[in-house]
Amino acid sequence: MQGGQPAAIRGTAAAGIIYPGSVKVFAVSPTGAKGALLAGPVPTSIDGTYSASLGSYSGAILVEASGTYTDEATGHSVSIAPAKPLHAMVEVVDNSTHNNRTVAVTPLTELAWRKASGNGSAPTTPAAMTSANHLVDDLFKISDVVGIEPVRADNASMANASQEAQAYTLALSAFSTMCSTAAGATDLDKLESGLSSMETEVAGAETNGSMSTTAISDFQNALAALPLSTDFSAARDQFATVGKKSQTLTLSIAGTLPTGTRIHSVQGNLVLPVNTANNLLGVSFLTDSTGQVLAKQFEFTDAALAAGGTTSLANFQAPQGMLSFSLVFNASATGFGTGDIATLSYEVVNGATVTAADFALAAGSVKITDVNGVDITGVSLVLK
Repeated sequence: MQGGQPAAIRGTAAAGIIYPGSVKVFAVSPTGAKGALLAGPVPTSIDGTYSASLGSYSGAILVEASGTYTDEATGHSVSIAPAKPLHAMVEVVDNSTHNNRTVAVTPLTELAWRKASGNGSAPTTPAAMTSANHLVDDLFKISDVVGIEPVRADNASMANASQEAQAYTLALSAFSTMCSTAAGATDLDKLESGLSSMETEVAGAETNGSMSTTAISDFQNALAALPLSTDFSAARDQFATVGKKSQTLTLSIAGTLPTGTRIHSVQGNLVLPVNTANNLLGVSFLTDSTGQVLAKQFEFTDAALAAGGTTSLANFQAPQGMLSFSLVFNASATGFGTGDIATLSYEVVNGATVTAADFALAAGSVKITDVNGVDITGVSLVLK
């Protein structure tokens, strides 16, 4: 073990908050087969949190949570049996760069597991895990349904949580409201019915680019009915395009670098497309209250991360119709060459048609510099 530290995870189990509850962690092979029990059952705390040591294990994991929660729509106590738990998947943990990962276990991570595994009928390779988790992130407009932790759905807990945690909590509450009117004799039956229906919607959205209008409307209506939606409006507004897949713009470095030179910083302003039908912006972004684009909406490519990318920031300036961005590499790392450096996920406003050609870089705004902050000649930033 590196530095004597075991691999470990921590997180929150919630449908509402699951307490008392228990969590088990299983190894998953590179081919996607569920393997040995690594930890558990470990108990949840009163706020639904848990922690688990995984020893020297390195690889993908499957986390299962069971126990009792209070349904946020009905106020009823509901028990999830260990034989039919909620699931969450993580493509890699270890005792080094992927240690101490946060792993929430919720109905949304369950949807991702069902998508990746065919509801338990197929192996879940690390690639399938990543793809399914990102799909659910995108459709429900939470930057990371595994890595963000929901909180108890009350004003005090919400007030002390991040906007992302608030949004996650609202999403779970809205889903509980949807399940309360689903088919079934018991609350647990209704949860399963709701999960099955949403499982179908997620699969359809992967192909069609959107959930059905009925599912989107049902979610939005359930969300609007929550008193917490009024109190935490910034979190609520993350769901303006819930159920729709994002589109992606790629930022790429073109040209030829001077011999021995590597890129360590790229900055600029992105001019956003305007919808000709109403002269309003044709895209929107998931941001916090300051306009900072949320994690996973603007991020380095794998190649840029491997070259030492450490900071990817973008700030949405709606009045100017612009997105300011900054990509910075660790000064001690190799730096980047040419090729795709970052991606930006965006939502298309209803009625607009948007492609990469509709974006532009503001004249004179782009700076590409080396490790000493000196402008680099011979290269340019292109959008595709």
